[in-house]
Amino acid sequence: MKKVIVFAAVFLLVIACSGTVENNKKNSVNFKDGVFVNTHPVKFHTFWEMAWAALTNDTEQATWPTWLETDSDNTPIKAVNNDAVRVTYVNHATFLIQTAGYNILTDPVFSERTSPVSFLGPKRIHNPGITMENLPKIDLIIISHDHYDHLDLSSIDALVKRDNPKIYLGLGVGKRIENQQNVTELDWWQKADVQENLTLWFLDVQHFSGRTLTDRNTTLWGGFLIQVNGKNIYFGGDSGYADHYERTFKKFGAMDIAFLPIGAYAPREFFKPIHLNPSEAVQAHIDLKSKLSIGMHYGTFQLSAEPYTEPTQLLEQAKQAANIHASEFITLDIGQPINLLAQ
Repeated sequence: MKKVIVFAAVFLLVIACSGTVENNKKNSVNFKDGVFVNTHPVKFHTFWEMAWAALTNDTEQATWPTWLETDSDNTPIKAVNNDAVRVTYVNHATFLIQTAGYNILTDPVFSERTSPVSFLGPKRIHNPGITMENLPKIDLIIISHDHYDHLDLSSIDALVKRDNPKIYLGLGVGKRIENQQNVTELDWWQKADVQENLTLWFLDVQHFSGRTLTDRNTTLWGGFLIQVNGKNIYFGGDSGYADHYERTFKKFGAMDIAFLPIGAYAPREFFKPIHLNPSEAVQAHIDLKSKLSIGMHYGTFQLSAEPYTEPTQLLEQAKQAANIHASEFITLDIGQPINLLAQ
């Protein structure tokens, strides 16, 4: 068998589907020459460079478990109606955030694979921490970008049919969703006043977008700031390390909670521009002056070459090296709820 270092990244780009419908993205200052661009110029490897490396590179890809039995929260509470925040880790970059009467779901992915087809591509190695059936009624969905491990259209369609939540995402991404009745697209540094006590900001991060060979960077990627009852909750989506964390702090102040990716980073020659490693995630935590950071984007779908347990191990080492107390940057077990910021 060939040694493959980026097989999942290839799957995320290789199979063509329908093109992107044009919309008001052309009015964005971040849209240039037909594509969205990062705040600072970044050189990404092309699909063909990644495909060639996948076929020829001798770097060993770690073997992940085929399947893991994990816990599920089968009876999540229906709502948190006060200023406390309850967070439940579902999987990958999917969290249920409950506060002030709102149930917020981040990058919902419940499908078996993160792929354009059901029979091939990165496959989950454990069940979701809350099944779709057991989710409480969802009020808001935030989607960081359109890669298959963050935009799972079958999950979105099911949630829309069940709960009809408000959905917020980057410019161009809304056209991928079948029912656009409650879909709001945002540009970087644009806000949406959801309710009197809840505001969403869509913020720039260093990444890219696309679901086919022909639509790279035609939709906008980003992170979110959830401002609710005076609290700052940051959801970082996918990102390489850059100065956007410092800029976010300068504009909004310290984060009360930050969700930061710590996995899918190896080999660095391919993933450094687009994915944080644990050490960089700790630096992002420091840049944001986050009171509590929670790791994500690891341990569900094998998207890169590092071993299954390495992200959490390296996170502990990075915290020690940076003199960050263990309780300031944590990871949650699949299905684990945690109560935060209670008065």
